[in-house]
Amino acid sequence: MRTLLKNGRILDPSQDLDIIGHLIIEDAQVAEFGPTVDMTDIDEVYDCTGMWITPGLVDPHVHLREPGQQHKETIVSGTQAAAAGGFTTVCCMPNTEPALDNPAIIDYILDKSASPEAGGVFVAPVGALTVDMKGEQLTDLSALKRAGIVAASDEGFPIQNSAMMQQAMEFCVQLDLPIMAHCEDLSLTKDASMNEGAVSAMLGLKGMPRSAEEIMVMRNCLLSLHTGCQLHIMRVSTWGAVEMIRQAKYLGAPVTCEICPMHFTFTDEAVGEFRTHFKITPPLRTQLDIDIVVQGLNDGTIDCISSDHSPHASHEVEVPFEEAPFGHAGLESTVGVTLTMLTHRGVLSPLETIRKLSTTPAKILRLEAGTLKPGETPVAQVTVIDPDCQWTFDRYKTFSKSKNSPFHGMTLRGKTMLTFCGSEIYRDALFPDARYKINE
Repeated sequence: MRTLLKNGRILDPSQDLDIIGHLIIEDAQVAEFGPTVDMTDIDEVYDCTGMWITPGLVDPHVHLREPGQQHKETIVSGTQAAAAGGFTTVCCMPNTEPALDNPAIIDYILDKSASPEAGGVFVAPVGALTVDMKGEQLTDLSALKRAGIVAASDEGFPIQNSAMMQQAMEFCVQLDLPIMAHCEDLSLTKDASMNEGAVSAMLGLKGMPRSAEEIMVMRNCLLSLHTGCQLHIMRVSTWGAVEMIRQAKYLGAPVTCEICPMHFTFTDEAVGEFRTHFKITPPLRTQLDIDIVVQGLNDGTIDCISSDHSPHASHEVEVPFEEAPFGHAGLESTVGVTLTMLTHRGVLSPLETIRKLSTTPAKILRLEAGTLKPGETPVAQVTVIDPDCQWTFDRYKTFSKSKNSPFHGMTLRGKTMLTFCGSEIYRDALFPDARYKINE
């Protein structure tokens, strides 16, 4: 089977490649690409004129909720949403029930994600750093790594004890295993539900001070510097955290970080009159934070963009603000929001956009992804994006079981049209069918 993607703008940051050309997928592999390719014996043709042909997107921060919370999301529905969003690899977080703290559960995740009914994307599990994510005893990280985890994290239950975090880092250095850290001093955020500031005061809600994030960013960066442990800081939200990460990198700490679209799109004013779809952690901050975060994206301090896909059931979200869970569904909106808020505003070039959505997260977590180089990935991982497609995000027309999206009704510019992971796993309704058995 030979599939031709023709006349697209090929963007591959792994090769610093930005050209107009064609790409051929043959027997589930990228066979060749460039301005000219062998177009004989083509079985199907996709006309990608005006579109980007990129490495499959990589999301380093996704909650699939299974096992234990299938009313929110399942591996099947989550991977289908990932394919629709243009992602061919997603890293699933360990805060399931039970937590991903033993090899048997890792085996379950990998088997379920490879099932025929799943979305066809690769799932890379992130194992729990401590048993049941209680911050008291390290998991058997050696066994978890053999089972297939790509990193370790206690996600939304960050280790508060510095001695325990140092021990975890020292052990992960020996295993050459990255740690992904949500940075929050829980003693400063107990019972809080949004950013501490004028809006929280007006609404009468207890606020989360920015210092709760920045204290832990500083601590974890220092421990990374002293131990040499590769540290990936998840969902940065404050200008102070950005500056600390920039300084840590300058000092030589092996630190990377990510941001999710919520934190470069909305301020805490979006909470309005207790709108629970805007309740996330870390919370939405201020316009100053967005300005510095955007600068950090532009200058490379912030390495990549994640969806932080955190689905919840409708009955869990449609409650008083303080009772609602933190999180939002983001897999199917990330591309549109990123292009709308960053690329089309000149913050990121098209090549840098794909670098932050694909090549860099793959490099950070050492995944066989993020490139169009033949033979570099198990199968062809290719995403086709129409950067100028204008559309309105509708949370009721998504593959995710969850409908808790703050982007509902938002007009976006940029949309995933095709996703290949070996073969076609998603084609948008706006994209015409392939033309079959045409030799060109």
